[in-house]
Amino acid sequence: MALDTLQSRERLVTLLERYGPLLTDHQRQVMDLHVRQDWSLSEVAHQQDISRAAVHDLVRRATQALEDFEQRLGLIAERDR
Repeated sequence: MALDTLQSRERLVTLLERYGPLLTDHQRQVMDLHVRQDWSLSEVAHQQDISRAAVHDLVRRATQALEDFEQRLGLIAERDR
């Protein structure tokens, strides 16, 4: 999921709020900085002392994990019904 639209960003924030506790601490911290606080990948990388590529990969994998949790559990879809 690309973060280029407001709608996709809002969905990702919703997923993070609902399923964030299922992520690792590191994934949750990076996602919070990048998605909720709107930090750039470079800013997150500097703060976490990792490469920008590592942040990009972590965000991609965590986003996929959040989507997988929703697909399996459907808590957000059920709430929206």
